[in-house]
Amino acid sequence: MTPNLDRLATQSHRFVRNRTTAPICQPSREAMMTGRVPHRSGGLGFTPVYEGTPTLVTVLKDAGYYTATIHKTEHMQPPSCFPWDHTIPGVNRKPSEYEQGVLDAVDAARKENKPFFVMCNINDPHRPFYGTRAAATMDNNDTGEYVVPRLIRPEEIDVPPTLEDLLDIRVELSQYYNSTQRMDISLGRVLEALKASGAESDTIVFFSADHGMPFPFSKATTYDYGTRTPALVRYPGMTKPESFEDLTCNIDYMPTLLELLEVPAPEGMDGHSWISLMHGARKQHREFLVTHVNSVNSGAEYPSRAIQDNRYALMFTPWCDGKLKFSIESMQGLTYPAMLKAAETEPEIRARVEQFIIGTPMAFFDLQEDPGQRVNLMDRPEHRERIERMTQALREYMKRSSDPQYENLERVLAGKPATVIQPHNTKGND
Repeated sequence: MTPNLDRLATQSHRFVRNRTTAPICQPSREAMMTGRVPHRSGGLGFTPVYEGTPTLVTVLKDAGYYTATIHKTEHMQPPSCFPWDHTIPGVNRKPSEYEQGVLDAVDAARKENKPFFVMCNINDPHRPFYGTRAAATMDNNDTGEYVVPRLIRPEEIDVPPTLEDLLDIRVELSQYYNSTQRMDISLGRVLEALKASGAESDTIVFFSADHGMPFPFSKATTYDYGTRTPALVRYPGMTKPESFEDLTCNIDYMPTLLELLEVPAPEGMDGHSWISLMHGARKQHREFLVTHVNSVNSGAEYPSRAIQDNRYALMFTPWCDGKLKFSIESMQGLTYPAMLKAAETEPEIRARVEQFIIGTPMAFFDLQEDPGQRVNLMDRPEHRERIERMTQALREYMKRSSDPQYENLERVLAGKPATVIQPHNTKGND
């Protein structure tokens, strides 16, 4: 399905337990580009980072780099922190546009006798998905270079453990996977452009994603399928490609790239460089990793934190009061309505829907035995010691980093309701 990505993976170091610190478009990109968690950069949701925050763009420009970005420019704000030399704004999903954008950026950098940094934000796989009526105009009716080589059919789908095996869900998953195929075509064109430019041998290639797939229990949540993201790094002179199972995060991208480029890193980043890990000098000592959701694309506040190790996840969700109902962009399309319809007659699916939209303030999951995170183990005595340890680690992290939800965590742990969270009116385009 993804031959270009698969080929790149064989040539790259692979970080198989990588996560985004914030599984939503804008805060994820702003975390990648600042090396900071959302409440320390200001990029809580569809909000700009604080003025004056060092970013990969400002640091590399100061070091003499030519900087360019293709698409999703609006998800890196404010302009003063992202002063690109060249931008191609928009939501086009035409593979050749990424190819030409890379060629133009490399050429412009050479004319200025500068090294280059190009960020390619591929708009697939994103709603509206491949082959849907809503995508027809945007995707030129899936003709020409917009078409994928072979349509994946609903009956071919392996439904992930987070979702139900219902026909409409299979249909939408097939649309999503066909969009993923076109993402792979665009990636291939980017890599071809890099090779054609003559710059391939001395260029770092870093592949990742901003969040999990846009379905229930994934994007815009701190569930496992929302925060797990790929991370591939290929660079000149690297050792034999390896697979690393250390806990890594997209706040690590900026410090890693800066060390690879031998560019001094600014102070204040929360992430850690992977260079010593990749060179085999030592293992990283990150026992736990915390992920965050604050406001979503509508502007509503649905804060959540999850602290994870290699097997278990503890989730803190202060908006869950039994009354407020979760509502996000990922509930559009075919999947969530199919779950609602099935919930009318199937108690297990009704309980799953309630877990998604009503939730609970504290939950604990065994990701190895329960990858769909369906069974809350919070009250199981055999997990009490681990839960206490992870709870204390979350408390220490939130207090140390001045997390705005720290007081709510203390209230919930004391058996009190969290402070009422009022939605605000800031709009975002997910």
